[in-house]
Amino acid sequence: MYNPCKQAYFLKHMQVELHPYCRQNKLRDFCREKGIQLCAYSPLGARGTAWANNAVMDSPLLKQIALDRGKTVAQVCLRWVYEQGDCIIVKSFNESRLQENIGIFDWELTDADRDSISTIKESRGCLDTFVHESGPYKTIDEFWDGEITGDK
Repeated sequence: MYNPCKQAYFLKHMQVELHPYCRQNKLRDFCREKGIQLCAYSPLGARGTAWANNAVMDSPLLKQIALDRGKTVAQVCLRWVYEQGDCIIVKSFNESRLQENIGIFDWELTDADRDSISTIKESRGCLDTFVHESGPYKTIDEFWDGEITGDK
């Protein structure tokens, strides 16, 4: 007799915030080891939301890479996620942005671009919501997994 409680459930994909300022390297390594596909939501940093900040789209480094490649900052971010082997969730109803999103497939970031992006100090969301004297986490070290900066 079939018993659904005895069947193992295997996670096949995981949606997480993922962009050059929130690289999720430890999680990506874990997922690859387990055969789980990472899927990036907020690949542009969720500008204007309560949980994020404008670091991604305002990044001088990403703006310079975009200028050097003749692309937009959004295209640089999307391309970076794509080159990590992760899938991307984009949201737009704007036709020109949809066309821009498709424009990530005819070029590549250089090794120097990727190396520069890997040194960006990570900036994950609005920490004040979770980390403060009377909050659930007193320090940032209690809250994050040790992967909060791009320092090597």
